[in-house]
Formats: sequence, C-alpha cells, structure tokens
Amino acid sequence: MLSDVPRVHGETALQKVGGRWVAATPDDQLHSFEGPDGVVSEVGERIVELIDGRRSVEEIVQALLVEFEVPREVAEADTLDFIALLADKHVLSL
Repeated sequence: MLSDVPRVHGETALQKVGGRWVAATPDDQLHSFEGPDGVVSEVGERIVELIDGRRSVEEIVQALLVEFEVPREVAEADTLDFIALLADKHVLSL
C-alpha cells in the first residue's frame, strides 16, 4: 500500500473553508479532519494537502517525517490508517 497513489475521489469536492479542509462526498456527507477529541488534526489536514494524485503513500510519509517529530513506524501506520479511512468514506480513491 505504500506504493499506492491516493487521489481525491472523482465525485468528491475537497476545498478549504475558513482555513480548514472540508470534503463533500457522493453520499452527501460533509467531512472535516478532526481527531477523536474533536480538535482539527494538523497532521490529518497536512496529509490531505499532500494528496495530489502524484505522490505515493511512501512519499507522503517521508514528507511527514521531515515536518513532524514522529517515529517512522507511527507516521507510516497513522498515514495508512487515515488514508484507508478516507477511502472508505469515498473522500479518496486508491
């Protein structure tokens, strides 16, 4: 999965609203990128920004490692989980 190149789902609108990323999916749901505590996830939003249809998951992980102080195992696992969640919600396609 690290070699996969995630893209915004073809029927999803993704844009910044009030400085935060919001996605409107084909099932008429709105998604923001918050952690379990309800606070906007800086890392989650950064992952969304890095998804450009050209970068692989591995390249996204590498960018996060440069920007955030986190062990590689954590960055990799969290990125894979987050991208899989967004794919399940039709925000992304792989």
